[in-house]
Amino acid sequence: MKANAKPNPTRRSLLRGTAMALAVVAAPAVRAQPRPIRIGMVQPMSGGLSSYGRQGQPAFEHIVKLINGAGGIARFGGAPIEVVLADDATQPGRTAAEARRLITQERVVMLAGMLTTPASLALAPVIDELKVPALSIGAGIAKSNYQFSLGLPFERGFAQPSVDFIDYLNKERGFALRTAVMAFSNYEAGQQINTLLKPRLQAIGIDILDDIALDTRAQDHTPAMLRIRAKRPDLVIGLILPRDGVLLQQARHSLAYHEPIFFSPGYGDISFWHDLSPAVGEAVLTRNLFALVSVSPAARIPALQALVADLGSRAQVQITSVSLLTAQAARVIQAALEAADAPEPLAIHQALGRIHLPPGDPNLYLASPDGIRFGPDRMMTTPYGVMAQWRSDQGQDVVYPAAFAGATPRPRTAR
Repeated sequence: MKANAKPNPTRRSLLRGTAMALAVVAAPAVRAQPRPIRIGMVQPMSGGLSSYGRQGQPAFEHIVKLINGAGGIARFGGAPIEVVLADDATQPGRTAAEARRLITQERVVMLAGMLTTPASLALAPVIDELKVPALSIGAGIAKSNYQFSLGLPFERGFAQPSVDFIDYLNKERGFALRTAVMAFSNYEAGQQINTLLKPRLQAIGIDILDDIALDTRAQDHTPAMLRIRAKRPDLVIGLILPRDGVLLQQARHSLAYHEPIFFSPGYGDISFWHDLSPAVGEAVLTRNLFALVSVSPAARIPALQALVADLGSRAQVQITSVSLLTAQAARVIQAALEAADAPEPLAIHQALGRIHLPPGDPNLYLASPDGIRFGPDRMMTTPYGVMAQWRSDQGQDVVYPAAFAGATPRPRTAR
């Protein structure tokens, strides 16, 4: 053999090399797991509105579990959603601090949560500065360019539907409501809705007898109820926070004062029954009282009824207006992620502005005529609450609008 000649491969080495090559070709490609999409949830898990957080968070996490179990976010290779929860203790200042921590330390790509109007106002400067989108479940206004809300806007979501309902009670149900006392929780949303309600009520023939701003720090609203009783109105109406509503209805029960119709969005929360006791709740919540709610488990919406049946099989999930609305928020986030160009804050912000869950969509649970889409004010374009009455079994009947109602309003009782 020449000194510079290459050795010939043996038959065994050729076979070994061929086998290795075939093994490499035949081996399945190992696909890397997509990175989770981190969503920050700022919830009132403690403090005055903790019932909202305790009702809503399990429903949100259940929907996220369903999304992940069905393959995650398809647009990003099946990326799962990861929820990072923070408790703001029902303190707007803490809402802002927790939001900043979630964005800068936990690296979430968007925020969500109950985020009532005061919390949302505190949050606005933070998300404007850091340019991270947020989806509020309960705010009636979106001050930040990066904030969207499923809450009912003050004018077209609260005031106008409320007046439409009062007009319906008069014209079609014979309630003969002619006078009203405006009773409202004395904070920004309560004040603004009160201002919007009064001229609309007057336009349908309601005479306004008094304005009563309820002190949100008070421990007893008996003086307010005595003042209401002295005016002898047909209707007591305004945006009342759950705590103020409990105190007002306790005073109503103590004074055995039942003649007016009591109407407020704040009366729709199941916590009323727990705070009043079943006996007091039976006496006041089921009698001459109506609530405007964003969503009710009794509304005739097929997708909603499917959700109620699903959540009803989950022991840890309480079926309430808040839990259903929080479940809706999870589906909106899913739709935004599937529409986003990237799992990044700016792309998600842009996607939120163009999503649409139309009527009949299996993930639409609200009684919104145009489904869910956001307008230039980043609120829903056609929000409309449903009016509900409590039953003795602590369930609700939806009584208006007719398209979603399963019952008619129970007659006004004078005694």
